[in-house]
Amino acid sequence: MRRPWWAAAAIGTVLAVAIGGAGTEAKAQYSRRTPIVEAVQKTRDGIVTLKVERRGSYGRKEVVGTGVIIDERGYVVTNRHVVASSDRVAVFLADGTELIGKVLTEDARHDLAVVRVQTARKLKALPLGPASDLMVGETVIAVGNPFGYKNTVSTGIVSAVGREISMPTGEVLGDLIQTNASINPGNSGGPLLNINGEVIGITVALREGAQGIAFALNADTVQQVLARHLSAVKISGVRHGLECKEAVAAEGPRRQRVVVAAAGEVPLRPGDEIRRVADRAVSNRFDVERALWGFRPQDRVPVTVVRDGKEVTVALPLANGAAPERVTGRPGTQRPTGGTRHVSGR
Repeated sequence: MRRPWWAAAAIGTVLAVAIGGAGTEAKAQYSRRTPIVEAVQKTRDGIVTLKVERRGSYGRKEVVGTGVIIDERGYVVTNRHVVASSDRVAVFLADGTELIGKVLTEDARHDLAVVRVQTARKLKALPLGPASDLMVGETVIAVGNPFGYKNTVSTGIVSAVGREISMPTGEVLGDLIQTNASINPGNSGGPLLNINGEVIGITVALREGAQGIAFALNADTVQQVLARHLSAVKISGVRHGLECKEAVAAEGPRRQRVVVAAAGEVPLRPGDEIRRVADRAVSNRFDVERALWGFRPQDRVPVTVVRDGKEVTVALPLANGAAPERVTGRPGTQRPTGGTRHVSGR
């Protein structure tokens, strides 16, 4: 018996929907573009390779480390032990471009350093994400140059937070992230990313003689160190009179926000959420500092804030902070200790 034309059309429609639905489901089920792939791809251009030459008792030695671009004008954060006592610092971008770096500042207490490169290009800077809400067991991604193998990616989990270790320099590093992501010599100074591609740590050390025990400075500590060493007063000689803190939300596109804690005589109020300084979006106190680089005393900078649920823009007057401070430092005496070791070189 022949089916009416409308019955055949109905069956065809059902089959098309079923086949199309199955195809869509299969595509989603077997997609190779995982969140880890996406996180790696969107951060790749903000990660650099450092090749550091230094003189030792046995002649010249080359050390390989990793760095993270923290400002598009050529500022790179890495570990202090990577660049300590360096004669030459070569910085290689993700596309292989070689630039010569200058060590601007070193912080022995936190084993951090900032290297500056001069380039006409606008570099890809990676924002420092919040680390105060890290969850033990969440996925993390380490990117670096272990044993000179460039741009190596490894994954693991947050094994613990709030760890404390002694470094070969004698410094004690605290509030560290412990991870079982594969970390080896050459990873030092590289980023520890979460599944969203946020930089939540800077790799610093591994446990000697152990497997799957490595440590990273948490991004909250890194933000505070950078805000102090690369402040507007040190870079441009201007003071803004603000004291800021970060507020973190569990989810959403603006998980980390910068809030005014104290404002002195400037026209901002405690509790104001700062959205933009001049033409730069900000999400932490270091962002506020670098947004003011290049301004001069007596300038009035537009600052956009959320106050009482409404977005308003006020003019922030900048005061004279005296001459920009010299931020270059050199390492002091090192003394070896047991327990952990740097992961900088080959």
